[in-house]
Amino acid sequence: MFKKLGEWTLVIALVLVAMEAALQVVVRLGYLDFSLPRYSVANIVPFWQMLNKDFGVWHPANAQYSHRKSCFDVTYSSNLFGMRDAETSLTSTAPRVVVLGDSFVEGWGIADGRRVTDRLEALTGVRHLNFGTAGGFGSTQAYMLYKTLASKFDHQAVVLSILPDNDFLDDAPSSSALGEGAPYRPLLVGRYPNYEVRYPPGGPSQSLSWKNTATAVLDEYSLLFRSRQQVGGLLKGRFDEDMRSGPNDGAQTKGTKIHSFYFDYSAEQFARLRYAIEQIKAIAGARPMLIFTIPRPPDYQRASIAGTPPLTRELTALASNLGVTYIDLLEATKDADWRKFFLSCDGHWSNDGHQEAAKHLAMWRAAYPNSAKAAQ
Repeated sequence: MFKKLGEWTLVIALVLVAMEAALQVVVRLGYLDFSLPRYSVANIVPFWQMLNKDFGVWHPANAQYSHRKSCFDVTYSSNLFGMRDAETSLTSTAPRVVVLGDSFVEGWGIADGRRVTDRLEALTGVRHLNFGTAGGFGSTQAYMLYKTLASKFDHQAVVLSILPDNDFLDDAPSSSALGEGAPYRPLLVGRYPNYEVRYPPGGPSQSLSWKNTATAVLDEYSLLFRSRQQVGGLLKGRFDEDMRSGPNDGAQTKGTKIHSFYFDYSAEQFARLRYAIEQIKAIAGARPMLIFTIPRPPDYQRASIAGTPPLTRELTALASNLGVTYIDLLEATKDADWRKFFLSCDGHWSNDGHQEAAKHLAMWRAAYPNSAKAAQ
């Protein structure tokens, strides 16, 4: 009996090793958009955790994390405040700009010095405080992050990025998003403008449980184990694609619907975005504020068929009413070779994407009136 058990254990172990090796080859060749393990103890603690009671996902203070895919290999570092940024302080006499956003602003897959905030600093000579973070970060979280953390830093201006591709979904206060075990994040419940900020039950986790620690260890030492989460993410992405709703069913090209949240959003979804923008502006007061939208490939494709998106028109009108600046990077870059703006193995900005975004954002005269480089 024990002999047969040993034989079966050996067979199972060999099969798992073979599957691990095969999956490594497939991912390294770029056929699957999976993050690769480092097989390192130092990488076990996640860089993105549901840590903050006010806005949910954030980075541990003074942490490092190595992130590798088939097309990039970078190390992220956080400062004392948990920002993926250089060390800073709450007070400063020099001009500073607070930048709010998700993984695009944080610089997913991009080394320090090459991100949009780094490039804006080089172009304008003005310090940009990067408050971006990955982890399903929408406009409601950006509002709460600014209210409870970023606004405490001395700054002269505010930048808010919007990623239509998933911000509307990240901000949806569904029963599952507010249910037990849901990712901890603030959600707006009610009707504009009478919203209540609610959170899933349980609160943020200030430390890793033994179960989460065990999972983190397996994630770091087995691509096969890690893939179960990434496959789940791909399936969720497909589900989110099917859940996209709005005033139309998507433009058709070659018999395939092209969904774009520049077009396919509801009045209720826009109302929540509007409220978050208005709250950030109210906190910012007289400080100049810039909103910019980030397009992804389906947005370019849809706009090439359907023309100017309704989201562009609505945000332009809202910005005018609030006295803030709006830059639509879709409109600004629609005639460029936009495919080079994205990583080959990932949907985030490449180095070219960060550079292109910074070039257009640096034209914001309200924040950079004395920058000779920005005027070029």
